[in-house]
Amino acid sequence: MTTVAAMRSHFMDVDGSVHYVSTGDGGPVLILVHGIGTSYISWYPVLETLGESYRVFAVDMIGHGFTPPHGRKATVRQNAEMLAGFADQVSDEQVILVGNSMGGLISMITAVTHPHLVAGLVLVNPALPIVSMKSLSRNSQRLAWPLVPLLGAGAARYYYHERSIEEEVDQTFALVLSKGTEVPALHRAAAIEMARARREMEWSIPAFTESARSIAIELASTRRFRKTLHEISQPTLLIHGNEDRVVHPASAQWAARERPDWDFEMIGHMGHTPMLESPELFVSLLDSWIHRTLLRSR
Repeated sequence: MTTVAAMRSHFMDVDGSVHYVSTGDGGPVLILVHGIGTSYISWYPVLETLGESYRVFAVDMIGHGFTPPHGRKATVRQNAEMLAGFADQVSDEQVILVGNSMGGLISMITAVTHPHLVAGLVLVNPALPIVSMKSLSRNSQRLAWPLVPLLGAGAARYYYHERSIEEEVDQTFALVLSKGTEVPALHRAAAIEMARARREMEWSIPAFTESARSIAIELASTRRFRKTLHEISQPTLLIHGNEDRVVHPASAQWAARERPDWDFEMIGHMGHTPMLESPELFVSLLDSWIHRTLLRSR
């Protein structure tokens, strides 16, 4: 588990301020892309270890963490453009995008729209179309509130402000983690501090709503999304937890059938965020795949 002191925090101008943390001084460049409603903090447990072998950047997407909209939209398409601009500034070589949930969707779009910047993709429980009605659990209903016209932002605001910061964080962890997973105290404390800071940002809930709606638009048509899936030309590793209550495992199995050329790991007893639940296993899977697939020809 890494600590705040082990990382360097920065801001970069990519058509507006972008916050990120970095670690590591050598090796291939990894850019870690978080999911909706969270931030660079999602990657805390693996940053220090990854930094031993790679140059690592964990970036706050537009409207998330400490990256304000500043006139930019918080949609996945706008974030893909921002991510491409960020990658272009931090590396002279192609980068490896590692995206969780919404971050996986953003990474896929970036790989399609800016293929010259991306050497490979690691998709960690990425946002995918619904292919099983079992995925519509009561636990994930609050993720759909922002999609309701006119009521969306108000519903999200009600949810967050009717709960303490600690309740908000713990309920989010309960949703994304597999049953019985304990959150390290340092990580929980960092998440609480971020949630406290976010409540002071007037743009945080509108940005969350905008991001959620854009995800729904991208995933609404399986046919259209399939086209994006097949336009990805880079080597790809798809990792998914078999106890994910946010993106049903059936969706990952569908994606793996659509792209049999991808490497696919379905992890047992794992939820939506493998890098939080089993950091050692996550790093091992990522590291072995990168060396086997992307570095063997170097």
